[in-house]
Amino acid sequence: MTSPLDATPDALLTMEPHRRATVREVFGIDSDMTVPMFDERDSHVPDIDDAYRFDPQTTLAICAGFAFDRRVMVQGYHGTGKSTHIEQVAARLNWPMVRVNLDAHVSRIDLVGKDAIVLKDGKQVTEFREGMLPWAIQRPIALVFDEYDAGRPDVMFVIQRVLEAQGRLTLLDQNRVIRPNKFFRLFATTNTIGLGDTSGLYHGTQQINQGQMDRWNIVTTLNYLDHDVEAEIVAAKVPEW
Repeated sequence: MTSPLDATPDALLTMEPHRRATVREVFGIDSDMTVPMFDERDSHVPDIDDAYRFDPQTTLAICAGFAFDRRVMVQGYHGTGKSTHIEQVAARLNWPMVRVNLDAHVSRIDLVGKDAIVLKDGKQVTEFREGMLPWAIQRPIALVFDEYDAGRPDVMFVIQRVLEAQGRLTLLDQNRVIRPNKFFRLFATTNTIGLGDTSGLYHGTQQINQGQMDRWNIVTTLNYLDHDVEAEIVAAKVPEW
C-alpha cells in the first residue's frame, strides 16, 4: 500500500513559497493581508473547485494560519464544508496538504512511526519508519486533523507538543528531536469545541484537555450557507439546470 510518505519526499523538502499575494487578489475578500503562495503545484496540492464559495470570516482565519504560522481550528455542524474550506484555500495557494481523519483506529504509532522489518542487500533488517506527523512537520505541508474531537486521548497528547509555536517533535525511540519546517502549518476541524457532545448529534466525540485547546491560536465557526447561495452553487456545478 502506498501513502503520502512514499511520494517525492525530496521535491517537497526543497519547496518554498515564491511570492506573497493579498487575500483580495486571491479570494476577492476586502483585506490587505498577504499570504505566501507556491508557484509549483505538487501532487499533494488539492484540486481547485471553481464553484466553491468562500465564507469571508473563515477564509481570513485560515489565511492567517498560512500567513503567520498560527494553529487554526474550524468548528461547525456536519456538512458545512469545514475540511473543504481549508482544502480550497490551500488549492489556490498551491500549498501541499494532507488530511488525517482522527477516528478510533488512528493510533499513536500511526502518527509517530514504528520499527519495521525491511530488505536491504538481500537481508532482513529492522528500520524505523516515520509516521505521518514527523514526515509532515519536516516539509511545507498543511496538515489537517479532521474530526479532531473524536481522537483517542493517547493520540491527542502526541499532537499537543506540536501545537506550540515552532513546536518540536521528540522521537523517544530514536533519541531525536525534529524541528518543524518553517512552512509547516497545522489545522483541525471539529463538530464541538472540546466540550464533548450534549446534543446527541455527535455521539463518539470526546472532551478535549483544556490545556490543549488553549494552544489553538484561532478558533472560527463555519455555519451553513443561505439557501440562495447553495442554489447558486448547485447551478454552477450543473449548468444545464
